[in-house]
Amino acid sequence: MNLAGLYYSQGRYSEAEPLYIEVLAMCDRILGVNHPTTTTIRENLAILQRQSTLHAIWIRRLGQFLQILFAIATLPFSLLWRFVKQLIRN
Repeated sequence: MNLAGLYYSQGRYSEAEPLYIEVLAMCDRILGVNHPTTTTIRENLAILQRQSTLHAIWIRRLGQFLQILFAIATLPFSLLWRFVKQLIRN
């Protein structure tokens, strides 16, 4: 459980998730479904899964932004200059 928490704090979500799942299965079996430790691990796993989904969305959006930025940077200078002048006028 501590290793999973460490991986989570380092943003290593794909390594933390299987550990949380394994610990949750053990706690369910040994301590029971309603034990406070089992509940805490289940909540931590849910937070991790939510966070990893947001992280994936953020990475995808960042990639799209970089593609747009690269496309703008590779425009011919004269076209880019006309675009900037038009933005300044408006």
